Amino acid sequence: MKLSLRGAGVLALALLVQACATHPPPLPGHVWSGRLGVRSDAAPGQPARSMSGQFELSGSASSGQLILTSPIGTTIARARWSDPIGSQGAPSRIELEADGASTRYATLEDMMQRAIGDQLPLAAMFDWLEGRPWPAAAAVRGADGRSFDQLGWHVDLSQLADNRLIDAQRPLPPPALRVRVKLDAAEPAASAASAS
Repeated sequence: MKLSLRGAGVLALALLVQACATHPPPLPGHVWSGRLGVRSDAAPGQPARSMSGQFELSGSASSGQLILTSPIGTTIARARWSDPIGSQGAPSRIELEADGASTRYATLEDMMQRAIGDQLPLAAMFDWLEGRPWPAAAAVRGADGRSFDQLGWHVDLSQLADNRLIDAQRPLPPPALRVRVKLDAAEPAASAASAS
């Protein structure tokens, strides 16, 4: 009996290690990693909900990758986008791998709706994580110089320098949404560093 329980434990550990080992490498460019928390208020016909886990974002708004993992390190979803077109470089190929299936989407917002349950402005997040507004949309800076409003979101950077924490809130349209990002580090990807 002890042997079969031990064998089951070893098998479970091997499966967990295998799930972690298949984590793809980041794309060239900056790599942001850390903890992501998303919370939405209750709305008519929709209960309040929240999710949290680790994330890794690499590349750029026109060609990049987002990996979401559970608190124990299992990959929940992987999104990749590429083939930019137009003056803004919007990606034309957007894919999300989740629940054992790969699905293509027309926009990054639609893909994020499926990945986390709401349309986060992923293209803008590359700049927001650097502590600045996205240059492709109008922004209003706060009087304190440590926050700004853009795309219907209020982005609070007051804890970025000391705690590597960004707090973004979108009051409208309902349900109100709050996103908190606790960054681990922002370093150039190894492939980008070797290319320069």
